[in-house]
Amino acid sequence: MKVRIFFMLVACFLLSLSMPAETVKISIGTQPPLLTAEGGIVNLVIAESLEREGYRVEYDWLPIGRMLAMLEADRLDAYVTPSNTPGQQNGHVHFLAANGVFFYLSKNEPAKAITRLEDLAGKTVGTVINSPLRDTFEKAGIIVDEGPFDTMFLKLDAGRVDFVSTADVGGLLTIRKLFPGREDEFNFTDFSYTTIATGLYVKPGAEGERLLERARRGFAKIKADGTLDRMLRDFFGPVYAKRVKVY
Repeated sequence: MKVRIFFMLVACFLLSLSMPAETVKISIGTQPPLLTAEGGIVNLVIAESLEREGYRVEYDWLPIGRMLAMLEADRLDAYVTPSNTPGQQNGHVHFLAANGVFFYLSKNEPAKAITRLEDLAGKTVGTVINSPLRDTFEKAGIIVDEGPFDTMFLKLDAGRVDFVSTADVGGLLTIRKLFPGREDEFNFTDFSYTTIATGLYVKPGAEGERLLERARRGFAKIKADGTLDRMLRDFFGPVYAKRVKVY
């Protein structure tokens, strides 16, 4: 009898291994460097979390403008987006945070800690074209230099701006790409003027709630076994990885 039970358990185990994973389709708007089909860190973390719970993730990559239009029309069942995307009332699981900070050259370390925007009065700060923060920065006495994102850190390296204003995670990835081997020549403030979470959102309903619960469980697993730490080190490097905020 015991032998029969043993073989039944082995058979059930082997059957579970042979069963195909449940496929889940998730829409995602391209927003480099964090959300990209080439391997953005957020989409990789979400996929790894869900795979731990038996899912196979298929991403439907959309231009960000189209995705926003589909969200407005309530046409997406499951999607990945930052928390500041307009109209986000649906259930969600947040994975990583992006903090708005100021990057600077390590050799130009501020004489005193930056604790408020006014501490940067008179300094030139590089930011993206049509930045929604321009008025806020200028009211604090900051000189704003707008331009394409790809050129901001080149200006910082050349001494044409004193600081660069961007999300910490995006800035770290950009520095690694533009200045490989020189990462320690750049730093950023502990002071943050905004925090934006990035996560998985779903429409209300039992199926969506089940997906979110599996995502939570899978995320807990990759945090517990060190997988998440390895992924962050691979993306950001051993020094920068410690400064990435995880939920």
